[in-house]
Amino acid sequence: MASPAPPRLPAGERLRRAGIGAWAIIGILILIAISWWVVLKIRVIFPPLVLALLLIYLLNPIVSRLEERRVPRGVGAILAYLLVTGVITLAVVILTPIVSEQVENFARDWPEFREEMVGKIQDTSTSIEDRFGVSIDTTQVECVLGADQIDSPAAPTTAECDEETRRFREALGAQAGRITEFGGTVIEALLIFILAPLIAIYLLIDLPQLQRDALNLVPEAQREEFADLGSKMGRAIGGFFRGQLFVAMIVFVLTSIGFRVVGLPFWLVIGAIAGITNLIPLIGPFIGGGLGFLVGTISDGFGLGLKAVIVAVVVQQIDNHIVSPNVMKRTVQLHPVTVMLALLTGGTLAGFWGILLAVPGIAVVKILLSHLWSTRVLGADLTPHRNSGDAGAGPPSVVPEET
Repeated sequence: MASPAPPRLPAGERLRRAGIGAWAIIGILILIAISWWVVLKIRVIFPPLVLALLLIYLLNPIVSRLEERRVPRGVGAILAYLLVTGVITLAVVILTPIVSEQVENFARDWPEFREEMVGKIQDTSTSIEDRFGVSIDTTQVECVLGADQIDSPAAPTTAECDEETRRFREALGAQAGRITEFGGTVIEALLIFILAPLIAIYLLIDLPQLQRDALNLVPEAQREEFADLGSKMGRAIGGFFRGQLFVAMIVFVLTSIGFRVVGLPFWLVIGAIAGITNLIPLIGPFIGGGLGFLVGTISDGFGLGLKAVIVAVVVQQIDNHIVSPNVMKRTVQLHPVTVMLALLTGGTLAGFWGILLAVPGIAVVKILLSHLWSTRVLGADLTPHRNSGDAGAGPPSVVPEET
């Protein structure tokens, strides 16, 4: 037997509820606008805070392990800093001779390399002009490469390069304001990299207390749910950043070895660039391969450039099918289309920092929506989470979770 329909509310009551709902939506929109305005006014504090949080996510597992072995948390934080600094210093000491040798080889081979590059630029521009009827002026690029020092009738003369230099100086003078702005940006970046480690070490030392304080702000009835959400978000964010760094290191090692095997010049430097740019989702993996193709083609023809591309493709296949699935298996998986849209949105709203935080931000939103759907709509119970007093656990949404 069908249940009776609920009684229809009077027209006045329906209008009153609709008005309350409309004013609530307007109030929420006004609150969002005010919050966004405040964020824009104080946005200078976010870069060091974001970098500090990244350091916390990377170092907290080490500090937590030391704390489990009865090492005071402050001492553990300092030891973690020393350990990471020592590893970086050791890597620099080991790789410096190789990099120095490649720099010396580059300086020695630069005249020949420059001549080949200028020749290929001229051949490419001539081919495009003949095929499409488009006029391309490559004088400025050739002068930047020092083409006036090349003994070739097709190369620009010293007078032409002097004229290009004069034009460049005039353009540079017209952009003096932007140069000052760029200098301010450099100083700001240096301050970020100085302040972030200091902020991180203080937060690392006081992290358990900050976790308890954050949970104490939540009503006791919802405290367990917030701890559960914080645990999930912490695992997702921390696993993402630590996994990305580990994958980048694997890509750097494999790419460098592959480039060395095929005989690519400057194999270590290009491999390092490939590893670093691998941190950029979707487009990063193509940068190292493209640079390897360019250097290989210019230095030893199309064959070496093709070998460099093959190395980059093989490394990416190993990364995509073996390394990343195993390293990132504890992080939240997102559809590639979602990742692309998140990167576009993050880059538009916040530039570099938006691109850096877009994927973990979307992962957090996904966890939050999945949690609300499963608990509020489906009525599922909370999943087990770590106690807030345990090492590695933490407050909602910003918790560095232990591996």
